[in-house]
Amino acid sequence: MRRRDCDAIHRDQLRQHGGVPGVRDENALESALARPRNKWAYDPDADLAALAAAYGYGLATNHGYNDGNKRIAFMAMYVFS
Repeated sequence: MRRRDCDAIHRDQLRQHGGVPGVRDENALESALARPRNKWAYDPDADLAALAAAYGYGLATNHGYNDGNKRIAFMAMYVFS
């Protein structure tokens, strides 16, 4: 998933459900988006569910956005899978 895709989903979720827009921690967000690529690099047998879960876990726990981190985590898993 590209950063701009994630940002677009985040904006859409904030428009639907409200919240504070913007990125809280740029490095945390980039780290979260890199988790599935790292998983794939070190575990090439990882299936789609494992890679989607890596997006979800990274986005939900790294708190890269000001608000809506769990929402974007869920939607990223949904869109990716």
